[in-house]
Amino acid sequence: MVNVSMEKLKIAITGIGTDTSGNLFRSICEYPVMSELCTPIVYDSAEQETALRNLDEGKVDALVLTVEPTKKPAEAIEIIVTGKTNFMPVSKEPTAEDVVKFRDILERDFDLRSPRIAIVQESPMQDLNFASQVTAEQGINTYGPYTTEQILTEDAVCHFDGIIVKNGEHLMQRLITDPSQEAPVRYFASMKSVITAVYRPVHIDEAGDGVADVSELTHPIYTAIDIIRNRAFFDEARQNILPKLFHDKREERKQNGAPQASTNNDNTEQAYE
Repeated sequence: MVNVSMEKLKIAITGIGTDTSGNLFRSICEYPVMSELCTPIVYDSAEQETALRNLDEGKVDALVLTVEPTKKPAEAIEIIVTGKTNFMPVSKEPTAEDVVKFRDILERDFDLRSPRIAIVQESPMQDLNFASQVTAEQGINTYGPYTTEQILTEDAVCHFDGIIVKNGEHLMQRLITDPSQEAPVRYFASMKSVITAVYRPVHIDEAGDGVADVSELTHPIYTAIDIIRNRAFFDEARQNILPKLFHDKREERKQNGAPQASTNNDNTEQAYE
């Protein structure tokens, strides 16, 4: 477990060209909060495998990709993190197992207790009572299904901690083009390691000779830091740290080979003379 209270986290940043990585590194370090929270370690585009190996070996605490990944890790569940809520895209109609996995991710990685989860898909679900059944059988607050227009009406997105979206490209594009929306982040959940990525490539070269605008990069870094801390606190709270409150003398006698006390009819021990 990462000691989040004592050590500054090491965050690997990959996918940066060698011609711009120096300027980008200086821009990141100029953020006062960034230098307090972590030590950014920049790898150029050719060093991504090295960064992944260092992540597996525990030499860095998280990995941030500055280019949109061509494919997600096989065991990962992709979560799109936005300033309003968290999205879990699925390619087919969601199942109760999908909702349970999403609930577990929201609770452990995002510190959201008893999260409210909505289902969004354009076509009617085969089971019209799906949400109510999951709520009753799994104890998860599940709502819907909603259409894209319904979930966007009166900004209903903000009413939920997580939204499972079937074929949600249209919904995501509507949210991303909202000028008030923070830069979204890709997070590859259900893995031992913490890996985040920009939602779309950061075009550093367009920033000119001055300080690059890296706000789309800082969000994945902050998200990775939050997830590491949330996981540590979640796991620590569930460790069995209470000591044994009684001493069983019968076990001690067995270990020492001593004669055992007989037991009365009322199951109380009768001491040997």
